[in-house]
Amino acid sequence: MHKRCILAVDDELENLQMLQDILKDEYVILKAANGKEALTILSNNADGISAVILDIEMPVMDGYEVLSTMRKTKKLSVIPVIVSSRGECDKAEIRSLSLGAQDFVVKPYKADILRHRLGNLIKLRETAAIFNKTERDEVTGLYNKQFFMQKLSELLNNGESEQYDLICIGVEQFKLINDTYGVCGGDKVLHHIGRILQAACSRYNICGRFEADKFYGILPHSEIYTNEMFLPWKKKVNCFPIDMDIKVHCGIYYIHNKTVPIEAMCDRALLAADKNRGKYDELFYIYDDSIRKKLLEEQFITSNMQTAIDQNQFQVYYQPKYDLETEKVIGAEALVRWIHPEKGIIFPADFIPIFEKNGFITKLDEYVWETACKDLRTWMDAGIPVVAISVNVSRADLYNPKMIGNLLQIINKYGIPLSYIHLEITESAYTENPKQIVSVVRKLRDLGFLIEMDDFGSGYSSLNMLADMPVDVLKLDMGFIRSETQVLSSKGILGFVISLAKWLNLSVVAEGVETKEQIVALRSMQCNYAQGYYYAKPMNYESFSKVLKTLLIRERKNLVEIHANPKMEIQPDPVSVKEKVILIVDDIEINRVILTSSFAGKYQVEKKENGQEAWEYLENNYDKVVGILLDLFMPIMDGYQLLEKIRSDWRTKNIPVIITSSGDTNCELKALEMGADDFISKPYMPYIIQQRMENVLARYELKQLKQKNAH
Repeated sequence: MHKRCILAVDDELENLQMLQDILKDEYVILKAANGKEALTILSNNADGISAVILDIEMPVMDGYEVLSTMRKTKKLSVIPVIVSSRGECDKAEIRSLSLGAQDFVVKPYKADILRHRLGNLIKLRETAAIFNKTERDEVTGLYNKQFFMQKLSELLNNGESEQYDLICIGVEQFKLINDTYGVCGGDKVLHHIGRILQAACSRYNICGRFEADKFYGILPHSEIYTNEMFLPWKKKVNCFPIDMDIKVHCGIYYIHNKTVPIEAMCDRALLAADKNRGKYDELFYIYDDSIRKKLLEEQFITSNMQTAIDQNQFQVYYQPKYDLETEKVIGAEALVRWIHPEKGIIFPADFIPIFEKNGFITKLDEYVWETACKDLRTWMDAGIPVVAISVNVSRADLYNPKMIGNLLQIINKYGIPLSYIHLEITESAYTENPKQIVSVVRKLRDLGFLIEMDDFGSGYSSLNMLADMPVDVLKLDMGFIRSETQVLSSKGILGFVISLAKWLNLSVVAEGVETKEQIVALRSMQCNYAQGYYYAKPMNYESFSKVLKTLLIRERKNLVEIHANPKMEIQPDPVSVKEKVILIVDDIEINRVILTSSFAGKYQVEKKENGQEAWEYLENNYDKVVGILLDLFMPIMDGYQLLEKIRSDWRTKNIPVIITSSGDTNCELKALEMGADDFISKPYMPYIIQQRMENVLARYELKQLKQKNAH
């Protein structure tokens, strides 16, 4: 028998236990020790509580305050309340009734009288509720939600020996039907389906329509359901005269336990129906423990997500990206793992979809952004070479008006140049609301962020749309990589997409690369970069730190080998060396090594550790220096001081200066205002340094040529 729920409120445990003993056979009892606890329980269970037995005299919040609050709240004001008190007290009874109580009983309780009064009160309330509501849904003629649940409750209370099944039906793409044939046409489809369901549920004649396209009905219990049983339904549904295939998804819940709240039964039937959504070869789905298990897992994740953030249970892992030509690490993607103290690793596929649905994804993304920036700062302060880290920007982030400000605040907090943080945005984000998304992404790009389109090839973006999107890098979807690199005929679609990206001046990262054959195929298509298990799995902070340290060791090793074996040095053109000097000014040796390697063989390179040494060299060799690469932060004389001297002296004021520093946007603006020609953020990429220097030198040569022709 389906039991109604009663809330008992009393600060004395003996009274609560007495109420439990009196009412336990007929009701489910919830308990509260004071008025504050009672209001919390009522707020969370307003639809499920049939009545309240309320003590007047209690600490924290007394019964009068509870009644007053309930009276002001629409949902709570309709719940009947029996007030209880010790001894005869007319004043207490009058005041309670004036505040909305329906009855008054004196302690100690008399079991038969209390049960009788409570039963009458609940019956009166439910009868009034039924008469105060419209019984039928106007579109289909079926019961509405309230009446359906009431009828089902009566059936379960009266039919003790029978078993029943609850069926839920939804219409696939009902919005499309409404859009195509209008609301009137959609209503006719709903009426048609309602008649079919009513005929199928004629045994008990309890059918309802809850909302839009959601139908419920009661069937006699059956241990076996087959597709063949539902085929007549499918045919009847599609008899409706419109030029569109109408597909319904069905879920069935076995009502084995009649004490389960009816709303929970309906929810479980709906979950089963959702499980059947889009499966054209399966015409129904029965609610089972796998759905219940999934619900419990989702509930666990939802209940623990904030604690996980607070306790740093989310760990950021880094998966390196490799240059396919040199096979050197050129970047990394920040990935998140949930390390729960009891459950162990919870993988993103289990919690990311839930976070995207409930909106918590924005908090998680900001957590990852901050962790990546904090790690970058730690590596930089330790003198370890760093690479750009790609972080995810979810669709929900792009709809958040505070997103850009929050991201910049985190980056500025740790003093990270924007070039070190790349933003990954999934292809599907662009397809949902392209105008708004593109507008936000364009703002990010204008600020200086490099934008990567993640999972390209997994969605349905047109190639034509790609030309309009503010994107710098395409990341090809893993499934796309696996399938297309197996195509034997020429380069297939993958080769075409890579060629198109090149034509649009986009770099291409192939993710999910697992085999040598895939690497060979990608190289033949001139793909730029790759990441995947073939090179490295995602790794924690400590492991990725070791990867970055190998970059430092490799550079130092190359420097030692060159000095130990002069034959290894690139022999430059003696004429160009004598005529062209690049001056490198940086107090960190590894930076000088990297910059030197970028120009060895084409220019003579002079290296100085601080501004004072550099200025002394310039005073004696200003006519040989064609370009200066200048760090801003150095001892003795910093980059700003040296730049001021260079631009104020007639001998050096026309020498091109490129700032090479880890400063933020303000540093860059200040240097450019002082006369710097360009600004390159660390870490350095040799090719970019070479191109930037060539561009600056070309501008100066053109300027000099124009001045010469003018004279």
